[in-house]
Amino acid sequence: MKAVLAKRFQFEAAHANPEGGERAAGMHGHSYIVDLLASGAVNPDFGWVVDYADMAQYFSAVYGQLDHKCLNNLPDLDTPSLPNLEAWIRGRIPDQFQWFEDVHVSIVGPCRFEVTDAPAQEALGLPRRLRFWIEAAHALPNAPTGHKCGELHGHSFAIDAACSDLDALRKPLEKLYNELDHRNLNDIAGLDNPTSEHLSKWAWDFLHDEGAPSLEAVVVQETCTARCIYRGE
Repeated sequence: MKAVLAKRFQFEAAHANPEGGERAAGMHGHSYIVDLLASGAVNPDFGWVVDYADMAQYFSAVYGQLDHKCLNNLPDLDTPSLPNLEAWIRGRIPDQFQWFEDVHVSIVGPCRFEVTDAPAQEALGLPRRLRFWIEAAHALPNAPTGHKCGELHGHSFAIDAACSDLDALRKPLEKLYNELDHRNLNDIAGLDNPTSEHLSKWAWDFLHDEGAPSLEAVVVQETCTARCIYRGE
């Protein structure tokens, strides 16, 4: 019996990609997905091709060079495009890992202005909202010494907003997107320490100034497991 396994990792990194056009040439960031593929015969004793835990352990050294880093600083990676990044990772998988099949790298966000509906979440006290994504870099200069977030890195940020008239919110959201997307947030006035908390308040104030009616909440999501809810307090 033969099978293919896929072990997924997510890392948060900044980069500037001169091959991606004018907007991508400036410093920004993404949440990246890495699908590490293994294939081969299923071991008759264990019932697997390779232990998922072993795949994670073997990949940990490579992951440590990617997560919360600036990809432009990686050794031997000339331009941090997705194809080049995939090739860079392939070149760091040891030959003795005979189970290794391939690696695919993708970005979490849509990399364009796209508003979607976010349903109400009663447990968090959140009403129905509109959501869009930005691809941005940041560093947290006030983080404790040695904290990984003190280094320049990036995220595909999801930003939600709720107000009394969601249809009237669409144009202010597009203006907010244009202010934040494909930027280093530290370069924006008022965001010298761009934590999710500060970014959510900054976005609230921006939307208010743009005429968003009766704002109820702004949510900034850095990763699939971490988000900040701000209610104007």
